[in-house]
Amino acid sequence: MKKLLASLVAVFVLAAFAGSAMAKEVIIGNGCDFPLHFIGLSTANDKQAQNLITEPVAPGDGIKVDLKITKGIDLTVQDNEGGQVDFSGLDLSNASKVILHPDGTATIE
Repeated sequence: MKKLLASLVAVFVLAAFAGSAMAKEVIIGNGCDFPLHFIGLSTANDKQAQNLITEPVAPGDGIKVDLKITKGIDLTVQDNEGGQVDFSGLDLSNASKVILHPDGTATIE
């Protein structure tokens, strides 16, 4: 009985770690009135923003990203002139889509 219980505990622990290591797909939508030429993602653990795009994202369009960390997400977007809008501390753990607005707010769906 103890072996069975220990085995079940081990399975649940492994499943929890595997689930946390899996990437979550989220769509980042451009709710701004300008094309996004840079979408930088950083976290509390890694403040160096990595650019998620290779070409501009037009207003109303979006991109799919795979996130390994979904809480404490910081996003920075820039237009073609270097104008910047920051989105801090986003929790995307229950999100399938996040729409970024020019006033620095985000709609999480």
